[in-house]
Amino acid sequence: MNRSIVVTTDSSSDLPPEIREEYGVQFFPLFINLEGKFYHDCVDIFPEQIYSAYKERGIIAKTAAPSIEDYKEFFAKFVSQGKTVLHISLTHAFSSCNHIATLAAAEIKNVHVVDSFNFCTGSGALCVEAAKLCTQDLPIDVIVAQVKDLRAKVRAYYLPGELTFIKNGGRCSAISAFGANLLKIRPQVSMDTTTGEVSIGKKFRGTLAAAQEAFIRSAAEACREKLNPTQVYVMHTPDVPPEQYAALEAIAREALPEVRRWITGSIGCVIAAHCGPECCGFIALER
Repeated sequence: MNRSIVVTTDSSSDLPPEIREEYGVQFFPLFINLEGKFYHDCVDIFPEQIYSAYKERGIIAKTAAPSIEDYKEFFAKFVSQGKTVLHISLTHAFSSCNHIATLAAAEIKNVHVVDSFNFCTGSGALCVEAAKLCTQDLPIDVIVAQVKDLRAKVRAYYLPGELTFIKNGGRCSAISAFGANLLKIRPQVSMDTTTGEVSIGKKFRGTLAAAQEAFIRSAAEACREKLNPTQVYVMHTPDVPPEQYAALEAIAREALPEVRRWITGSIGCVIAAHCGPECCGFIALER
């Protein structure tokens, strides 16, 4: 790996710790506002606390953007070690993080910011590909250009357990959320990776377990034709029961037996605050 380049990203990228360590990806912990107190994502607050606040007190946590100074301090740690920083940010359509990180990078040499046009492990998968490019000892401008090209190849799909949290974030109306929850309609959240916009897509009905299983089959089928089989990610919020998560992973493996590596893990606080409990995700790349 090109040791002079470090890949960094917002903690919303939700890569499992062992994958971050393997590829040398460094997380910038985003801020969570819960009942007027600010915390750092998966440092001093975790999804379980967010769900407890909602279940016990009806409080939905909010995310809060870092400041320019926060990003400058983070980037400076690596630049002071003689490194070039490649920061892959949460999509601009979801957050102001990309804009703020770009402003911070303009004040520090050797920092390059790329909008992932994605969120959650969709951004994380792009970080892994960026880290792989760094093993080729390419110039940073070439790596940046190739990472931007790779954005359109990421396929990321998510299924929230219910729409209350998405409604609170302004992604759907209160009436739509109430109707969907009442009728047990669970819509898929996905990304337009050419614009970074979030969209509500295919809808699944029935019990949560049945909807999750149908979602995984649908996502696998959507990726099958152009799938890059190197690695595929199946993610979930930590409140998904282990037996249900094992069933989802088994469905994915059966649907795509050609996949050489499956990466699994928990989704952190940023996505938990926006998508709510019992959420799962399927992320793959095209060839």
